[in-house]
Amino acid sequence: MAEKNQFIPREAQEEYLQAYLNVMKLWKVEYQSLEVETSFGTTHINFCGSKDNSPLLLLHAASVSSAEWYANVKELSKDFYLIAPDTIGDCGWSRCHAEMENRDHYNQWLMEIMDHLHLEKSHIMGHSYGGWLALNLAISHPEKLDKMVLLAPAASLAPFNLIIKMALKMPRLPLMPSAEKTLKMMAAQDFEPPIEFVELMDVVNRHFKPKMVFPTVYSDPELQNIKNPTLLLMGDQEKIYPPLKAVKRARKLIPNVKSEIIIDAGHILNMEKPEEVNSRVIKFLKSE
Repeated sequence: MAEKNQFIPREAQEEYLQAYLNVMKLWKVEYQSLEVETSFGTTHINFCGSKDNSPLLLLHAASVSSAEWYANVKELSKDFYLIAPDTIGDCGWSRCHAEMENRDHYNQWLMEIMDHLHLEKSHIMGHSYGGWLALNLAISHPEKLDKMVLLAPAASLAPFNLIIKMALKMPRLPLMPSAEKTLKMMAAQDFEPPIEFVELMDVVNRHFKPKMVFPTVYSDPELQNIKNPTLLLMGDQEKIYPPLKAVKRARKLIPNVKSEIIIDAGHILNMEKPEEVNSRVIKFLKSE
């Protein structure tokens, strides 16, 4: 099946791949990469940590690729075997051959990856869109997961603010804010993203056309059906929806959830407050 090019022009893909590699240098830990064939295309996966440790599947936010975990992988890989795919249909090194059209397709894609890697079960951590995907898998296939960590999951618990929803639905226009300004808008005050990550996002903003299912809020029965122990982390300056509203709904509906608000953090809390996020994730996943 032919690859669906998502870079306009196609030559921009080379610019993107170089920017991606520059961000991967920020991982500060030895990693390996593998390409896995799935029903929806070729999935690029980055791995680090010992295979003797419990696996932890990392699902990234929209538009940022698995490279976004640069501030987390060094610490997390000391205790877990990290598996970080680039989501099909989103930016990254994965190549889309067939579009994801519904939530079931994402579950099928993830389970094909797990089957290929001989993973009967795994911890999972998702940021933003990746959090939406993690919840989706937990709702339908709890037997595939051990514990789940959600970092500001997109929609999922509360509707997007109107401005955020409009921005996500609009086509990218020449007069849109720069990548650096957008990152700072999504973060708490005084966050300075690394130049390598800004340059990666700049290529995405100028040239990438995503092919993804728009995230939605999960119903009460769906959230009540989650069986996996869950940790929910949000910044007190979350931008996409009121954080306290989302946390309150999670506490009310998800049976086995722990939640915490990270002070002075916005939507990209794993980059803004990596020490606080990493320590909480490790403590939760290692607890009995």
